[in-house]
Amino acid sequence: MTDQHHESEEAAVGEVLMRLGQAFARGDTAGIGELYAEDADWTNAFGTSRHGRDAIVDYLEKLFADKRFAAGRLRGRPEGSIRFLGHAVAVAKTYAEREGQETVEGGTLPVRRNHSLKVLEKRDGHWRIVSEMYMDARDEETLVRD
Repeated sequence: MTDQHHESEEAAVGEVLMRLGQAFARGDTAGIGELYAEDADWTNAFGTSRHGRDAIVDYLEKLFADKRFAAGRLRGRPEGSIRFLGHAVAVAKTYAEREGQETVEGGTLPVRRNHSLKVLEKRDGHWRIVSEMYMDARDEETLVRD
């Protein structure tokens, strides 16, 4: 892959990530379906999984309509990185902080620190998310430090 081609592909993947981030920030699924492959899989930080573009969009519509989720706002600009695993596959890692999100129990999270891992594939000339998984950062340690 030439440097110019690589930059072009990175920009195209970055555009998918940007559009997804904007949809989450707006709480609006308009156009979000075209970012996912028809057979995509998606798992959130709580273990809820959906398979297929339509099921993912349906879940996100309900999530965005939930006043507890909608109460939160991004804190700063999300961070991300893209790694290509060939000409047609890319892995993207993102990190975002969200403040003010309410819990099902009625509390408010001061800051939710969220990581995501997305696998994208170029199909028919367009980059689509084929697999996505979210994970919340926690403060507990699992390794004893010396």
